[in-house]
Parts: sequence; structure tokens; C-alpha cells
Amino acid sequence: MAAGPQSPRGGSPLPTRRNEKVAEQVAREILRVIQRDGLAPGSTLPSEALMLERFNIGRGSLREALRILEVNGLVIIKTGPGGGPIVAASTPASFGQMWTLHLQSIGSTYRELLDTRIEYESMLARRAAERVNAATAREISATLQETVDLPADDIQYATVTTGFHSVVCDAGGNSVMALATNAIQSIWSRRVTTVLFAPEDRPLVHQHHRDIAGAIERGSGRKAEQLMRAHMEHYREYCERRYPARLDDVVDWS
Repeated sequence: MAAGPQSPRGGSPLPTRRNEKVAEQVAREILRVIQRDGLAPGSTLPSEALMLERFNIGRGSLREALRILEVNGLVIIKTGPGGGPIVAASTPASFGQMWTLHLQSIGSTYRELLDTRIEYESMLARRAAERVNAATAREISATLQETVDLPADDIQYATVTTGFHSVVCDAGGNSVMALATNAIQSIWSRRVTTVLFAPEDRPLVHQHHRDIAGAIERGSGRKAEQLMRAHMEHYREYCERRYPARLDDVVDWS
């Protein structure tokens, strides 16, 4: 059996998996290098010539490996003089974009997407309360302060309210659920709507946020979960009235 491409440190071949292509092996190893070396977004990866030597592979396999990472939003291929592969920021938006391809393929609807968000956000609010500390409380309080004036501009309002939900999700201490939930929000804002609540309804939304934040700061997990669920059900009811047909549409990849 032929050996796989060499590891970045030289010597033994890269670990392989049954039926895995060379490009997939290399893509996986490049991701390990990014993680191991703590490469921040914007960092330049080694040149093509250096990676060809380090991995002992052909140019076609390397470019396919980088393409795999690019399609999944993990690297950016900069063209022109001084160009090359650059580490991309892993964001809910990039994950959501990739995710929609699979959601469309299995026929998932926007209603199912919203159902999932409600379940995850409710659980994450409870977890945030169970794990609350001074830093978390300050961060949540800061997002509430931003909504005191309730911006009239729709985009600003959406940014502020989404920020509150993102902070609560991150405070839940489960990166998988937080990423999925924030990705759903990104998918929703791009394909359904950025803003739903009219200006006259926004004070009630702010009150919901304050109540949820208060339960989290007190460490009351059950109450935080109940309040978040009630808040998100209120959101669902509004969506059902405003966009009933859209909710039954299959999530589209674009």
C-alpha cells in the first residue's frame, strides 16, 4: 500500500482514513496547523512551494485541499502579487452559509429552523444562569444598555437585539449550540428578514430582555429558560402572522 503524504514535521505519513482523498487529508492537517499554532484570522499560511515540500504532495492536491477549506469558510485565497492562503475568521455567518446547502438538500423549512433556535436559545439561557459570573453579568448588562434608547433605525435595532441574544448564547458555555444558534440567526436575517418588530412593539422586547438578563444574573436557570422560551414564542407568533408562507418554504442555499 502506498504511503500517504508526509506530515508537516516530516517523517511518518499523515494519518489517513479509509477512502479519504489526499486533498482531504491535507485540508485536515492544515486545519490542525492553524489550531496548533494559534494562527489568528488574517494570518498568512505558508507559501505553496513550502507546503508542497512539507506535505510531499502534488500541486493539484494542495490546491484542492485549500479549496475545501475556502468553500467551508476557513481560509481565503488572496490573488495577485503577495497573495496566497489566509486564515479566515470562523463566524456563524460562514458556518450558516455552508449549513444551508445541507438544509436545502434534506428539505428543512424555515419553521423548523425557528423551532431549533427556540429550543437552543432556551437551553442556553438556562446554562448561562447556571454558569453566571461577574464577567458574564457585565457583558449582558452592557448589551442591555445599548438598547436603552431603542434605535429607530431598523439595522441598528437588529444589531443591538441580536447582540443580546449572541451574548446569552455564548454565556451558555456550549460552543456547538452557540454556533448553531447564531448561525440560524444569520440564515434567518439574510433569507427571511433582518427586523420584524415595529417600533411600537420594541419596548416590550426590551422588557423581555431585561427580565431574561435579571434571571441570568440571579443564577435562576429555570426562570431564565422559561422567560427566554416565552420571549422566543412571542417572536414565533409574530412571524406566523407576518410571514406564514415563508415559514413553510425550504431553506435555500445561495
